[in-house]
Amino acid sequence: MSRLGAGTVALVAGFDLVARQWVTEAEAADCPSFSTAPPLDGTLTFDAESIAANSHDQGNIVFNTPCAVLRPGSVKDIRRMIGYCDRNGIKVAPAGAHHAMFGQPLVSGGLIIEMESLNTIHAIGANGADVDAGVLWKDLIEAAYQQGLRPASITSYTKTTVGGTLSMGGIGMMSAYRAGAQVDHARQLQVVTGDGLLVQCSSTQNSELFEAALAGLGQCGVITRATVDLVPAKQLARTYRIVYADIPTFFADIRILANRGEFDSLGSIPQPGTAQPLTLWATVFHNPGDVPDASHLLRGLSPAADSALFEDYDFLEYISLVTDMYDAFSATLDWDAKVKPWLDLFLPDAAVESYVESLFPSLAPEDLGPTGFGLVFPMLRSTYGRPLLRLPSGASGPWVWLVSVLTDSAESGPDPEFASRMMDRNYRLYQEAAAVGGVRYPHGACAFTEADWQGHYGSMWTQFVSWKNRYDPNCILTPGPGIF
Repeated sequence: MSRLGAGTVALVAGFDLVARQWVTEAEAADCPSFSTAPPLDGTLTFDAESIAANSHDQGNIVFNTPCAVLRPGSVKDIRRMIGYCDRNGIKVAPAGAHHAMFGQPLVSGGLIIEMESLNTIHAIGANGADVDAGVLWKDLIEAAYQQGLRPASITSYTKTTVGGTLSMGGIGMMSAYRAGAQVDHARQLQVVTGDGLLVQCSSTQNSELFEAALAGLGQCGVITRATVDLVPAKQLARTYRIVYADIPTFFADIRILANRGEFDSLGSIPQPGTAQPLTLWATVFHNPGDVPDASHLLRGLSPAADSALFEDYDFLEYISLVTDMYDAFSATLDWDAKVKPWLDLFLPDAAVESYVESLFPSLAPEDLGPTGFGLVFPMLRSTYGRPLLRLPSGASGPWVWLVSVLTDSAESGPDPEFASRMMDRNYRLYQEAAAVGGVRYPHGACAFTEADWQGHYGSMWTQFVSWKNRYDPNCILTPGPGIF
């Protein structure tokens, strides 16, 4: 039976994550009154264009219509409106760049906070970057680079907000396979809790809220400002590309390179529309005059490495490769309107090779679409430490592997039947991964039951529930993921 029922596109108002069914306009909740909302530095808007823009995310699978949109002029606005929503039983969710794929930043019949309204970079230096949560990583990367610095961990797509990725986890293969996620490099947060309190937190100050907010999917508070680590930036990047005829040889080679630790980025990114052949991207950052030595870096690999090609980039050019690719898709292929039932899974070291060998050859053209692809990259387990970013146990080896099927539809516009098929596929693939110790990265599209969420958080579930009850006692924050 389908986990995501089909509906008539013109009448669909949203997808109910609790009942696991599409909700029609006739069934959608009436809007609450905001007539007694407090005075604001910014604006509270109800116009149709703003409402429509905040009724879907990049996935174009879930459509939930808010009743109002806050464009905050200050953090005080966020505090005031969350307090107002808490007193009046109104759901509220922060939205950054809307880059999630399954309605995570959406709310039906409530308030959306457009976080990009707060986008000031307050300070950049050796002690890190102090930024508003609505700052785009792209803007922070460029500003830090002017001072010879860069974020310690960088997502593949950089037009996401700092607050958004810190709420999700923040992973990417462009710079950080040995450096942990972006949440592992947050040093201090400013958070508005579900009862409207503004709290400064870190690992030593209000530490439980700090851990509840990082990778907490917005369940316990809205991150409004953050201090994140910066490290010295090199000026150039050289990327070696090696194409593999078989999966075992790819894994043998990438394990050699990962264990040596001489590269800054490792992973397989094939051509759009494909998952195979696995194509290793191995990138090393360097400065002028310090030219990488391929014979040294690629020593001891399989004969496939003998035909390695390389490309040189300026650092900023390299970091923007994935972002520029998707921007090109948006400009020429109506990519923003395509349905994107992406699936991101973490596999344990001992199980990843057999999982990929089973999965990738079985993918049909529909499973990828013209601009989707299969993605594989390693992450050093010991560098990931935030409790709500769930990863497989480290017992099977030092590495955890991200395996993604980044499906994009061939046509633009809502397509509930296509979404339904892919959601069923995603849940099946998730169950197969879970059976061998895998865990889902909850950015993508996979409908979870309450039991699935409890299994996902495992030993942290009781603590997460406690934090939710403490910091969002009336359960108004970020209903999109459907956890509570």
